[in-house]
Amino acid sequence: MHREVIDIPAHLFCDHANGYGLDNRAANLRPATVSQNLYNRSKTKSKTRSKYKGLEWDKIQKKWKARIQHNGRKIYLGSYSNEIDAAKAYDKKAKQLFKEFARLNFPNVKCVYPK
Repeated sequence: MHREVIDIPAHLFCDHANGYGLDNRAANLRPATVSQNLYNRSKTKSKTRSKYKGLEWDKIQKKWKARIQHNGRKIYLGSYSNEIDAAKAYDKKAKQLFKEFARLNFPNVKCVYPK
């Protein structure tokens, strides 16, 4: 159905910009490589206690650890006492790495990140 809405070369995938797979409006669809299409996946269901993408709770340090995966590598972004600061650190790196394909924890926040 996607390829009927917008013209996409055969070697590319159709990505939903807002992450909602049932929103097939032309304005929400864009061509993407396999990697780009995976960048904006939603938070996976895991045993982490966080509601934010890219975070896990460290029981020993009692802090939130922020991590992101890029090109098959996990990148450690730091430990944070505050869950929101850790989520913002993830967003900052996601924007840097994935540009417009980044799936952010706070998509409406503009550049208010912890150091």
